[in-house]
Parts: sequence; structure tokens; C-alpha cells
Amino acid sequence: MGPRRNRLASDPGWCRVPERPLEALFREGALAWERLRSSRPVYRFTFGSRLPAVVGKFFTGGPGFTSVDRGLLKEYRVYRQAPAWGLNGSGCLPRLLGRYLPAGLGLLLEDIPGPDLDRYLAGAADAHGFRELCPKLEKLAGLLAFFHSRPVPSKPTSHRPGWRYFHKLLGQLQTAGLLSCEESEALKAAASAWEMVLPQYPDTLVLVHGDATSTNFLFPENRAVAIDLERLGLGDRLLDLSWVAGEIKHAWGWRFHNFAGSEEAIGHFFRAYFEALEAGAALADRILRLNPFYMALAELRIARNGYLSWEYRRALIEEAGRCHVGGRRLA
Repeated sequence: MGPRRNRLASDPGWCRVPERPLEALFREGALAWERLRSSRPVYRFTFGSRLPAVVGKFFTGGPGFTSVDRGLLKEYRVYRQAPAWGLNGSGCLPRLLGRYLPAGLGLLLEDIPGPDLDRYLAGAADAHGFRELCPKLEKLAGLLAFFHSRPVPSKPTSHRPGWRYFHKLLGQLQTAGLLSCEESEALKAAASAWEMVLPQYPDTLVLVHGDATSTNFLFPENRAVAIDLERLGLGDRLLDLSWVAGEIKHAWGWRFHNFAGSEEAIGHFFRAYFEALEAGAALADRILRLNPFYMALAELRIARNGYLSWEYRRALIEEAGRCHVGGRRLA
């Protein structure tokens, strides 16, 4: 193996040399590339058997031009901040290789081979698929517990961001024609009692992934890895936990037409989190009591997706309403 190939694999600053990164990749021995599913241009470059693949994320217009591009700048800053949070060397993130802004390359990372959580949720309808899913939920719970125990400043949580997001989602769904004014007001009324409940269960801010969707967690070998980190930062842990619970609920509703069938998987995920975090009774009680409010937010968020059928999006909104009402009775 020549020295240039060694340099690609070991030197995180190689892609900041003043040359076009795609040409540099192929000079280093890249054999093929493929575009990955993403809201921005993202490509995987492979080098055969001698070197690991890499993933490049590119700007759509230029640094700071669009919200997507600003997110890519933020994700790079997150990777640079990762050592301060104790995330480097943990195996829970892809390794940062660098970037080259003049050619539009915002982020270059090691490729993580392995299926995502969505792959296991899709196969969980039968007993064999469910048995495959459960260990992955345990790995994900452990990963989030690791994030949530990172050293960060001790500050109290606030329910106001979640409440503002709820009203934002209602406005978006109403603009999309999925909610009438009367239905929007009914959802507000169903959720209104949470304004009194949420402050009764305080917590401190933790390091959250911030976009805990089923495609943002990969499972290579025997671990879980988080990707798409532009929203990583301080927040309420329920923004991660209830997002995962909402994704599980959605998987059963969309694929198996049975929202209620998700409860066993959701319960397994929460129990694994409590065990991984060694959560005390008070924290576990807070999470379970407030989860319905935040899980309803996750369901409303998913209902915005235009690739879902109109009927199913309406069903998700109705499920969010039931979640608000039923969960409030338990709180």
C-alpha cells in the first residue's frame, strides 16, 4: 500500500489540502461512489478491500445559504465539540475525517456499515423479527443513556420549548390542510391540561441527539452508532426517548396497521433505558408520566411527511390526540 493510501486512512486533515476533494478521493483509490438517502447531497465512496469507505456531506448552495447548509456547518461544530463531551473514542459516532469548504464538502466521515433502526422496525411484525428488534432497542437505550450522562452544565429543564413546538406543529398541519380550525382547537383543548402537569416533574438538561428518528441510528456489529448530529445539544431527555417511542408507534401503525401493537416494544425500550442509566424511581416516574405528551409531539411531527398517505396522516393525528388525553389521566 502506497503512502497516499495510508494518509487517507490516518490523517484527519488530509481533505483540507487545496485540491478538489472528489479528485483527491479517486487519486487515493476510490473505486465507486453512490448517493445516499438524505435531504442534502450525501455520497459514500468505496475503495475496495484495502481501505474503509468514507461518507461525504456536501452543501446544496454554500455555507450558510440555506437552513440545510447551516445545519451542516452546525454538525461539523458538533463533531469538533465531541471530545469535550467525552464522545470521542466511544464508538458511538462516526469518526470525523475533515471538510473542504471551497469545493462544497462540508463534512467527511468514516462510513458505518450496518442496518438502521428502521430496518429492524420493518421486520418486527412476526416473533422472529421482534426478537431481532429487542436487542437493538437495548443498544439504542444504552447509547442514549450514555449521551444523557455526559458532563454538561447543570440547568433545569423547561416545558415551554415542547409547548411552543406543539403549537408550531398544529399550525403546519393546519396549513397543509390536515386539520380544520375546529380540529386544531380540539387538540389544543385536549393538551391544555398538560400545562399544569409538566412543571410538576422537573429534571436537568442533558446532552440529547435532538433528532432521534429511526434512520439516525445504525447497528454495526454489537453496538449502536448515532448519525446526523446537527441537533445534538442540551435539551430534555424526553426529546430523545419519546421521539423513539413515537417512531416505534408509527412503525406499527404504518406497516402493521396496529398502533396498540407497539406497546410491548416501547415498554422494552424504556425498561432498557432505566437499566442502562440506573435511573432512580423519581426519574423513571417522570419519564413515564410525561412521555405521552412528548410522544404525541413525535406523532404530529411524523404526520407532516408527505410520503405518507393522507388517511394515515390523519390517523396519526387522531392517535396523538388519544395519547394526550389518555396520558394526562395517568399523570
